[in-house]
Order: sequence, then structure tokens, then C-alpha cells
Amino acid sequence: MKKRSDGRYQISIMIGYKTDGKPKRKLVYGRTQKEVQEKANELRMQYSMGLEIDNNITVADWADVWLKTYKRGVEYNTLEMYNGITKNYIIKPLGRLKLRDVKTAHLQQIVNENQSKSWVVKKFKLTVSQMLEQAAINDLIVRNPAKGLKLPITANNQGKRALTELEMEQVKSLYLDDKTRCYVYLLLYTGMRKSEALALTKNDIDRNRMEITVSKTLVFMSNKSIIKHNPKTKAGTRVIPILEPLRDVLFRYVDSVQTDMLFLTIAGKTVTDMAYRRMWEKFERAMGTKEITAHIFRHNFATILYNAGVDAKAAQHILGHSSISVTMDIYTHLDNRKRNKATEKLNAFLSGSD
Repeated sequence: MKKRSDGRYQISIMIGYKTDGKPKRKLVYGRTQKEVQEKANELRMQYSMGLEIDNNITVADWADVWLKTYKRGVEYNTLEMYNGITKNYIIKPLGRLKLRDVKTAHLQQIVNENQSKSWVVKKFKLTVSQMLEQAAINDLIVRNPAKGLKLPITANNQGKRALTELEMEQVKSLYLDDKTRCYVYLLLYTGMRKSEALALTKNDIDRNRMEITVSKTLVFMSNKSIIKHNPKTKAGTRVIPILEPLRDVLFRYVDSVQTDMLFLTIAGKTVTDMAYRRMWEKFERAMGTKEITAHIFRHNFATILYNAGVDAKAAQHILGHSSISVTMDIYTHLDNRKRNKATEKLNAFLSGSD
């Protein structure tokens, strides 16, 4: 170790061999002896693990490679999500940084700055974790710094709540046009995904059996849309019951539609992203809030199934979950919540405050 004239310390370490067989060395600098030694040890470890020490690939370079190599063939909307998160929340703040220099603190700062955007931080963690894990697999970095990321509590709970009793009553008493009301009631009383409800046709509705066949989804592509007849999983294709509260609203709207598809634009085409947003905004204005999402309706229906005593296997089929573990996660969460409420009531009774 040497002390330079500028006050910094330096160490020369071997990081491989040149083409002529001579040792290839690299100088490491630091403000203190400890800093230099830590940097030297890190490089020695990288060399022992077979990493290319002098690789200068940036975050932006690797993000581009990762998207083109590892995200080919994913669903259009999924790819758009990855592109958007990568561009705005990875490349914009970190793009020029060397990939090997990315620390957990860099990523945590991005999460902290966007903690009010629950959807963004969840998708950011998903995206950056995958991207950096592939970098580690390709020996570009020693470890994945995204593994230490902590999301705010609000992000972990986003979309996992049911409607309150007041919200349920408000939804049922809203003044909405037949089209919007039918769509909202489909979400409320079937637990269908947004894409599944928007793809429904008259042929999917069996009035004799009082059933709806779910076999396709509507996928937005920019401001256009297409109907996909092959769900992501076999569980996506299913038959679900038409419950009594839905029946009159659904049948009245179905009878008023002149085409086979239930939800079309004014021009008679499959509903676009913009047309859908306008319809959903009618619901939001009537409710006086933008906090209720289509996914909350889905979770709400899972809660209805649980409270009605429907077993998890039957609930899995109705909801179209690909794995029973997904349904069980929801049921376990509801079990714990019910148990906590029971404990609170018991404590209140025993303390004489109830």
C-alpha cells in the first residue's frame, strides 16, 4: 500500500493475465487505508468468482439487454409495464451508474421517493429484482442488491382490502347508466378480472343454468384492444354462477345490447383503454373517490365467498386462481383478521368495556 501525494492511498492487485501471459494488475484508490483494503478485497473476491473486473457495463446497458433477452414473448401489457418501470424508475435515476456499483441504498431511495405510489414501488421491486438477479446469474455482479429492498406497509396492503359495508351500500345505490352498472355489478358479484368482464359476450351467459362462462380476456395494446381466447392458465377458463343480486342488472343490460359483445365503444368496436377509463371515471365520480380499483372488487368477492362458508377449493375455481395456495393466502389472511377481531371483543368483554 502506498500513500499518494494527493493524500489518497493506493494498492495494486492482480486481476488476471494478459494475452502474453503476464499478470494483469489494477490500481485501487481510497481516502483511508481501510477503504482501500475493502475495495481491494471486493475485487479479489470478484476475480475469484470469475467476474470480469474491468467490465464497464452501465445500468442502462444491462436494462436494454435484459428487456430484449429475457422479456421476449411476454404479454403486451406486461412488457409495457416492464418498459415503463425500467425507463422511468431505473434508467432515469441510475442509467449512467456502473452496474457493479449499484447498492441497495440506491434502490431503497427510489422506493422511498415514490412510497405514495403503491403500484409503482411494487412493480419497481419486481422489475429491478429480476433484472439484477439475471445480472448476478451472468456473473456481472457478485450479488443482487435488490434482495434487501423494503416496501412501505401501504404498498404491501394495496388492493388486499375488501369494500367496507358503507362502500358496499353506496355501490348498490349509485345512479349509473346500465352499461357502467352492469360492469360494476359483474365485478362485485362474480369476482372476475377486469379483462375477463370486458371480454364477455351474450353467448357466455346461460340464463337457463344461471351461469357465465369465462374463456377469454380483453387485452389493451396502447389505445387499441384485442380479444385473447387462451387465458394464461387453464384455471382461467371456468363457469361461475349468476347470483341473485346480479341477475336483473345483467339481463336488463344484455337485452339492451344489439351486438354479441357486451362492452363496446360508441363506434361499435372492442372497448379501448381510453373508453374503459371514461367508463370507470363515471363510477369514481359517483362514488366520490378514486381509491377503489377493479382488483379491490375481486378481493371483496373472495371475502364474500369466505364469509359465506364456501370452501377454498370451490373458491379457487370461481375466482380462477391457478393455484390453491393463492386462494389459501386470502383465506388465511381473513382467518387471522377474524381471530384478531374476536380477541378484541373478548378482551373488551372481560374488561367490562363492552
